[in-house]
Amino acid sequence: MNSSVRNQGFTLVEVALAMALFLFGITALMGLFQFGGGMEASARAHAELAPALETVSRQLREEAWMLSPTGAISGLREIKGEPVPGAPGYHYDLVVETSQVAVPRALVRFYRKDPARVEASMAFLLPPEISLQRRLNPTSP
Repeated sequence: MNSSVRNQGFTLVEVALAMALFLFGITALMGLFQFGGGMEASARAHAELAPALETVSRQLREEAWMLSPTGAISGLREIKGEPVPGAPGYHYDLVVETSQVAVPRALVRFYRKDPARVEASMAFLLPPEISLQRRLNPTSP
């Protein structure tokens, strides 16, 4: 009779093991939801910024170089906190890497409120090509 009574339920060890496996599974699912939420936020930022990327890169290629009064290239502008045209709430900073190369590399970092929290970024070469109209009127940006 003792053996038939013992087989009717679970032992304390079996219940504790089942609870531990259940908690491990729930914890893993919660981690996946958090990871998926972060990926969704990143995808939303990229979708909001995508239409403006070409405009920003074109504008930076035209306006990043500073000109002297004679129209000669005198250096690169520092751009920080500039609003992104066509993407309300977003700003960008321009970082130029000029490490011993003929054509510097531009890195544009897009963010909402905090520059330390970059939502998206893009990189491109920044050749020193200035339009004739801008060279003739070097006082414009």
